[in-house]
Amino acid sequence: MLSDDPDAPEYFLWRLMIGADYQGMGFGRRAIALLVEYVRARPAARELLVSYHPGPHSPRDFYLKQGFRDTGRTDEDEVVLTLPLDG
Repeated sequence: MLSDDPDAPEYFLWRLMIGADYQGMGFGRRAIALLVEYVRARPAARELLVSYHPGPHSPRDFYLKQGFRDTGRTDEDEVVLTLPLDG
């Protein structure tokens, strides 16, 4: 689920959900790659944001492996990460 607001412009990945039986098979990596390709083509896209709820089984390490960085911000009880799209 992507929040795609070219008027802001802000692009926020709300959730990426891969069933447990299909995790570790590359589907998440490929989905992120396709999403980044899409967002880069959107008006004034400079970053892709995502958030996660910290704790056991959080997707933190997955997102960091995809190039996301910690922003130091939280949104309610979720940690916000950014993926710069300048490269």
